[in-house]
Amino acid sequence: MQQVALSWLVYRLTQSAFMLGVVESAVLFPVMLFGLFGGSVADKQDRRTVLIICQLISMLQALMLALLTFNNQIQVWHCVALALLLGTVNAFEIPTRQSFLPELIDRKDLVNAISLNSSIFNGARIIGPAIAGVAIPLVGEASCFFLNAASYMWTLLAYSLISIDSAQKEENADEKKRISEGIDFILNSPTILRLIFLGGVISLCGMNYNVLMPVFASEILHGDVRTLAMLRAGAGLGAFCAALMLANRGKGDFLKVNLGFASVFFGLSLLAFSWSKQYWICQSVIVLVGFFLTSQLSGGHSLIQLAVKDELRGRVLSLYLIVMMGFSPLGSLVIGWSAHRFGAPPVVSVCASICILAGLIYTVWTRSDKGISISIAAESQKQEQA
Repeated sequence: MQQVALSWLVYRLTQSAFMLGVVESAVLFPVMLFGLFGGSVADKQDRRTVLIICQLISMLQALMLALLTFNNQIQVWHCVALALLLGTVNAFEIPTRQSFLPELIDRKDLVNAISLNSSIFNGARIIGPAIAGVAIPLVGEASCFFLNAASYMWTLLAYSLISIDSAQKEENADEKKRISEGIDFILNSPTILRLIFLGGVISLCGMNYNVLMPVFASEILHGDVRTLAMLRAGAGLGAFCAALMLANRGKGDFLKVNLGFASVFFGLSLLAFSWSKQYWICQSVIVLVGFFLTSQLSGGHSLIQLAVKDELRGRVLSLYLIVMMGFSPLGSLVIGWSAHRFGAPPVVSVCASICILAGLIYTVWTRSDKGISISIAAESQKQEQA
């Protein structure tokens, strides 16, 4: 809800695709700056405590955004500043939460758990935009921000009810050494290097189509915030279906081979969306965009979780997230500026073509690996012995 409301609010205030990119970058840029430190905190501190603190700050951010909007005092710089605050919290919250999940389940269930978790998240991407599309025309963007602030009460309750004995943390390890251990682990893992390459391209070029969704809804399809909400909900529906599919079929070797194909089909779907000018075609194609993008993102995340050692999990995940989310700010700015100058459809089509090429490179790279039949778990065990 907040994503839809904030993007529509910024576009309503500025009518600028570039400012949409600036605000999106403000959410993601702190992950690049503080992601490594956030991963180190996740490996060193009690993860549940870190998560509760992050939820409290995020609730405060949503409440400030709601009050400023409700009182008609909101300005674009407020949106940027509060987006930076949320992004800083995310730099600590995301690696901590993703490192916390394996503590709750057996390793053999990890891919299923990640995929089911993704299905819940993407189910919310269907419902949230739909609610925002109804609420914004009736009572304004502030209603979505107030509801978001209230929702953190339930996440705080959920974390307070979790009782688990966390693994012993390394209290006195040198910070630089701790970070270098994560970097060394990645450099010695061909699987993770391939995933970082593919994830970096998708982050830089593919994921940022979301930045221009208000432009497509308003200028291309001549709609309003309800059109934007339906497009986002359509992408959420596709993502939800992909997450359920991965929960049912997602195994290490299956994911390792097919992530490249998911990227290729994501690019093809995005290319079709970029040049569609009829609402029903856009709405249909955006479901495929969400499906294949989530297949790549959730599948890549599952492979990372399977490949990494428990004591390095937070640091390796934070490095992966720096690539996945840290490249996005640069992509958001470039795509926003390019769309402002050249128009949204040609910019999105170029990004889609790059994603197709990256998927093909990943597929060739993976199939040329003579050890492709070796499972991800075996690769991780080999590194541990080394």
